[in-house]
Amino acid sequence: MTDSSELQGEITALCCLVVALASTLPLSSQLRLWPAFERIANPLRDHLGGDELRGFERATASLSSKRPSRPMETTGKGFLS
Repeated sequence: MTDSSELQGEITALCCLVVALASTLPLSSQLRLWPAFERIANPLRDHLGGDELRGFERATASLSSKRPSRPMETTGKGFLS
């Protein structure tokens, strides 16, 4: 029988795999990945119960904290200007 700690470890490993896979994508694809995830995840959330939804949201928050941000705009000035 699998306990919740073991399941949490498995989910964490899967999250690491997803982040590793996403990090190999070109930046333009990485920036489109999260909106695509949300389009798929939003209808799914409606079908999850309390504990399942909490787990889903916890994993989603963990993954979203690792997503790339948009590149900073440069001003064309040198570093010490």
